[in-house]
Amino acid sequence: MESLSKALGTSFETSKAYGLVYSALDYRSLRQDLIASNMANVDTPFYRPRDVHFEDMLAEKASQIFDNKSRTETLKLTQALPQHLPGGFTDPLTGSLFFRDGHLARNDGNSVDLDVETSEMGKNSVMYQALTSALKKHKGIFAYALESSKNL
Repeated sequence: MESLSKALGTSFETSKAYGLVYSALDYRSLRQDLIASNMANVDTPFYRPRDVHFEDMLAEKASQIFDNKSRTETLKLTQALPQHLPGGFTDPLTGSLFFRDGHLARNDGNSVDLDVETSEMGKNSVMYQALTSALKKHKGIFAYALESSKNL
């Protein structure tokens, strides 16, 4: 999944939250694709709807950035030789993919509920639009400041 920050070519960051916002946009986009896939497979026998959970991970990362707090302490691993793989993850922002069960399966074993999927798609779309509009407004403020400074 290509990061939106790389695709947009943004290198001007004024907030520590930019990384989180772009990660949230990436995960919202992934979630939209998964929901669309669930809706497309509404008639596929034995299909189980999939979803991605990332809100807790983003909240944990936001807590680390803004409060300098962490629920779990990270332990640095030692590399005895240069050939050893480094410990930890290069991108700690990872969501977990899971099967969303909880609805009664039909006779063909399919457990996709079109009403639930439509509702989830609407909620996800609103959250995505809120993130993009907040990002546009934030960048617009700086564009206005730069433009108005030319007149000084």
